Amino acid sequence: MRYKHCVKCSKYIGWFGLVANFVLMLMNLFVGLVAGSQALVVGSMYSLKDMATSVFVIVGVTVGRKPLDREHPYGHGKIEFLMSLVFGLVLLFLAAFLLYHAIDTLLVVKRDVAPRLIAVWAAFVSVLAYTYAFYYASCVAIESNSPVVRMMARHHHSDAIAAGVAGLGIIGSHAFDLPWVDTLVAFFEALDLMLLGLKVFWDSCKGLLDRSLDPGVRLMIRKIAESTEGVKEVKALKTRLTGHQIWSDLIIGVDETLSVDEAHEICERVKLRISERLRHVGSLSVDAEICDSEIEKNRELSSRWRSNNPNLAPVPGDTSAAVKS
Repeated sequence: MRYKHCVKCSKYIGWFGLVANFVLMLMNLFVGLVAGSQALVVGSMYSLKDMATSVFVIVGVTVGRKPLDREHPYGHGKIEFLMSLVFGLVLLFLAAFLLYHAIDTLLVVKRDVAPRLIAVWAAFVSVLAYTYAFYYASCVAIESNSPVVRMMARHHHSDAIAAGVAGLGIIGSHAFDLPWVDTLVAFFEALDLMLLGLKVFWDSCKGLLDRSLDPGVRLMIRKIAESTEGVKEVKALKTRLTGHQIWSDLIIGVDETLSVDEAHEICERVKLRISERLRHVGSLSVDAEICDSEIEKNRELSSRWRSNNPNLAPVPGDTSAAVKS
């Protein structure tokens, strides 16, 4: 993290979200019931969803950043993906219930009274609160690289849009004398919640299955290694995300004339350069082998030498020593 206060923010972002969303949930639920706005009642479920997210952030950040131990040699980072997976399932069920209720209201229950305008002020306050929370959580997500905090920021962005749309729907119900507009907004809010739950669930599955890093990040690692003095090529690169940390295994090709100590020094230089350029590196392993071009060159020389000395016994496994009939 670039600044000292970033550590404090990452510790308290979950508690901030928990308290703020609890207040917003009570406000939207109370005003929504009093004013008769179904869209605002659904909006309170957004706050309830964010409260659950905040709890996951608190637990995920606390457990996920525990140091490595004998029973967990790869760390505890996957707890964040696991909690996101559970939350995605809960969100899907909640959104399905709200979606069913909105459809039932549109098709069965006939509304002839528009919500009271006091609901507009509650929606306006929610937009301001969610917008601030979005920028705050986004900053923490960038510095910590935590998947649950990134999910939290994405939810606040969606919440701000939903609150704004709910406010416009209430105004539209009054301006055009169409009471069902509020329920229609509630329907689209519930649909948005369901899509968000699907995305959270799918991203969590990919994280639990050791998904590789994005192609752009992999290309950056490869270019840094290839530009290091003494590296002839990158023979293999494996990457994965473990919670908020990047784990990578790299095999570089070096000149065959180098000693073991010289090859090790090149590996250390590669690790240092990657760690300086790439943030949130949890584990980085760099090994050196003779580059493929040198191996192919040695094979050609061996084949020529053996063709000039046909009476030599062939080396087991060396196909280049076979004598043509």
